[in-house]
Amino acid sequence: MVRGSAATAMMVLVVFSAHAAGNQRQLSCSGSLIEPTALAASPKSVKLTLGPGQEAALDVGRGNSKVRVVSDDKIQLKFQTDDFTGEYFHYTGDLFLIYKSGHLARLMCKP
Repeated sequence: MVRGSAATAMMVLVVFSAHAAGNQRQLSCSGSLIEPTALAASPKSVKLTLGPGQEAALDVGRGNSKVRVVSDDKIQLKFQTDDFTGEYFHYTGDLFLIYKSGHLARLMCKP
């Protein structure tokens, strides 16, 4: 009896864990970082992970870092870090990173 209850509890835990992991979307984003003078652009790539609710993480090459979500609706996800503000558009897959230094990164995200 106890063994059956433990097995049932484990199955429920596995189902909920798989469901939670299935709600995450990982996107690879690539584009360019534009200098404030607009004279030079350099390639840029990041990984954006969208989780359930208002969870998001961004990997800019230094490992995943959680971001602070400012707003999230059907059209746009807006988030902030210490270095920049990010705006991701759900319909088009466009990601903009607006740096405090004046740089702008324009990226296109795909699953």
